Amino acid sequence: MSTYNTGQQQGVIYQADPNVIRHLHGVRDSLHNSCKPYINQRVRVQTVDGLIHEGTISGVDSKHLYLGVTANQGARGYFNPYAPYPTPYPSPGYNSNVILPLVLYELLVISLL
Repeated sequence: MSTYNTGQQQGVIYQADPNVIRHLHGVRDSLHNSCKPYINQRVRVQTVDGLIHEGTISGVDSKHLYLGVTANQGARGYFNPYAPYPTPYPSPGYNSNVILPLVLYELLVISLL
């Protein structure tokens, strides 16, 4: 995305406190180091908003926990875009697992299943 300087001063709507930024970096680093040894393990994850997801830790990077979940849980937002449309012809099975990226600093509880 490009931005152009039009010569007009733009007002800052929000700027995070430097102490909050340092704290969030610490939380993120701590979660990253805590989750990394549990890749390929089944877990239950609760977010700060109260959402609960169950699945397998597929990966973790500096910003996200990648949780493999089954698409047929009936939950909104989980779908496999490569799933075949219903047809009268037999089709091979498809993998109904999807990867749900979760932001590290929004995670509240991670429990092994």
